[in-house]
Amino acid sequence: MKISKLLFLFLVVGLCMTSCTDEGNLTQKNTEDVTPNSAEGTIIPGQYIVSISPDIVKPAVLQVDTDGFRDRAEKGKVMEGIKAEVEAEVKEFLTNAGIEENEIIALYGVLDAGAALKISDDKYEALIKLEGIVSVEYDREVKLPDFTVESIADEDQSRAQTTPCGITNAGGYANAGQSRWIWVVDTGIDLDHPDLNVVTSSTYAKSFVGGSPNDCNGHGTHCAGSAAARNNSFGVVGVAANAPVVPIRVLGCSGSGSTSGIISGLNHIAVYDLAGDVVNMSLGGYYGSGCSTGSSYRTSILNLSNSGTRVAIAAGNSSANAAFYQPACINNTRVYTVSSMTCGQNFSGFSNYNMNPVDYIATGSSVYSTYLNGGYATLSGTSMATPHVAGICQIRNNAPRKVGTVFNRGENYPIAKR
Repeated sequence: MKISKLLFLFLVVGLCMTSCTDEGNLTQKNTEDVTPNSAEGTIIPGQYIVSISPDIVKPAVLQVDTDGFRDRAEKGKVMEGIKAEVEAEVKEFLTNAGIEENEIIALYGVLDAGAALKISDDKYEALIKLEGIVSVEYDREVKLPDFTVESIADEDQSRAQTTPCGITNAGGYANAGQSRWIWVVDTGIDLDHPDLNVVTSSTYAKSFVGGSPNDCNGHGTHCAGSAAARNNSFGVVGVAANAPVVPIRVLGCSGSGSTSGIISGLNHIAVYDLAGDVVNMSLGGYYGSGCSTGSSYRTSILNLSNSGTRVAIAAGNSSANAAFYQPACINNTRVYTVSSMTCGQNFSGFSNYNMNPVDYIATGSSVYSTYLNGGYATLSGTSMATPHVAGICQIRNNAPRKVGTVFNRGENYPIAKR
């Protein structure tokens, strides 16, 4: 339904049943205001992520049977058109609510209908009273989970290819087909790394923190290698050897970004992904209680996974309960939260825990993989465990097998296997 038609209905009903906003365009609710579920974590002052009811503005994924697409270009053409229409409706809704264009950080129209806003306290108070607003959450600063860089080696193609212990623990590697892509939502990827099959087309590879999708941190490139480094004569090899990896840069050179920027990245993926693709999210931040239902990522990740794309998420490196960290806290079919173990299959001391929401464990301690400037490095963190699961999903076109367990705090964590 177009907003203009809906507004007419609201005005008619409003004359009879309810008071209007100061702008006189949208009605207020008779029920309790929609407010953020949690005020914990690193909140960005004055910034909010707002979702609009699909009964008012329906996101693109709810308008199209995405399972029917077999060609990325064809899907992209259709989805871009619908995305533009949905975002226009969202913008109209916000304009009628008194939100000015310069207060809109980002519009969302694919996985969810909504926006990221930077607004005054007065506008926030008015917004949360509007009919049609189904959720409002604080935008938060996102940083890479603390990880350890143990060593860095320059490019040297004369050294024979090695198979890191994380690949062995994951059941070894296999040569991947090219139809299923691994989207790396991270700091970018070294675009010309000789040991990676990087999708560099600007249609797909994007940065949501300015600049290009080229990695200037190293974290994203390292994750890409564990998932999909080439099976050649040098360097390392990934679980899904040779699989196409797509850089979705949502974190800057220092490894920081925002929830709103990451959601923009997920919406971009949903324009072009095909069933069987995999998203690797080795990132996150503290949210607090109620994370699994209140997380700003929830709708986007649920709709992305429901369309057939699998999502691997790092549990976090705070030696804490993963249920309090987003997006690790989110559970769904095709969504896998990953804790870390050592090469010897002991639980990593830094890893977040709790089998609700954790689904698998993989090697995240002392992982050797691709790095900046065509080089290689050894890093530790649940960020390093997660791409092993992403690679397994790409090869199997299914969830990982569960072969063996690692015991920690009274729970058995299934080891992810190819």
